[in-house]
Amino acid sequence: MRIPLPKLMRHWREKEFERHLTPAPQRYGLAFWAFFARRGWLYRPATRLAMWGLSRLGRAKGRFAALPLAGGWTKHRDFPTPQGDTFQAQWQARRQSQLQAQAQRGGGR
Repeated sequence: MRIPLPKLMRHWREKEFERHLTPAPQRYGLAFWAFFARRGWLYRPATRLAMWGLSRLGRAKGRFAALPLAGGWTKHRDFPTPQGDTFQAQWQARRQSQLQAQAQRGGGR
């Protein structure tokens, strides 16, 4: 027997959306994130600033025992402080080094 799981999940997500069953802070938080995510030129410096701030706030212990809006996570575990650069910055640096290596080899042929 095949259960149409994706279709069922989509149906219940639509019902949840129609009835506004998702908690308001979650909806507003997602809308706030989506605002930045749609604007890469703004998202990159915002994530860099957030990582910098979190790393400074948690540098004494290297972790957070509690964070606003992450109570469900930090109730049972600590949240590590950010280490290094953002994922996007790491990806871009890796891509640049790959392109440089390719150019040195003669264009990747």
